[in-house]
Amino acid sequence: MVRRREELEGLLGPLETEVMETVWGLGDTTVRDVHEALAQRRDLAYTTIMTTMARLASKGLLERDTTGLAHRYRPAISREEYARTTVTSVVDWLVDRFPEPAMSYFVKVMDTDGAAGADHALRQRIEQVREQEG
Repeated sequence: MVRRREELEGLLGPLETEVMETVWGLGDTTVRDVHEALAQRRDLAYTTIMTTMARLASKGLLERDTTGLAHRYRPAISREEYARTTVTSVVDWLVDRFPEPAMSYFVKVMDTDGAAGADHALRQRIEQVREQEG
């Protein structure tokens, strides 16, 4: 069985997502700060948060400063940048593996959401991408 990480790059597990949301909220922070914030909602071991933050740093989502006594972490990318790359990864994966259902869904959403002019904007964007690639 193929692990999800190998199929869909950029997706985080529930705890990783909670940690990232906390770090985006706190900015420059420590494992202790994140643990205290999350412990208000869940019973989590300090070492679990430490391991999760180290893993997020190895994935390039957090930057780690090891110069002081306590390691400090800060987001390596913004929440918006993460959302954009994740959406791109998921959509690319869907279109690559299930092109017809994926495209049918996009057309259906555009039709049912009443996105006035969205089809025209989409066609223009497709042409722009084609020109850039060509």
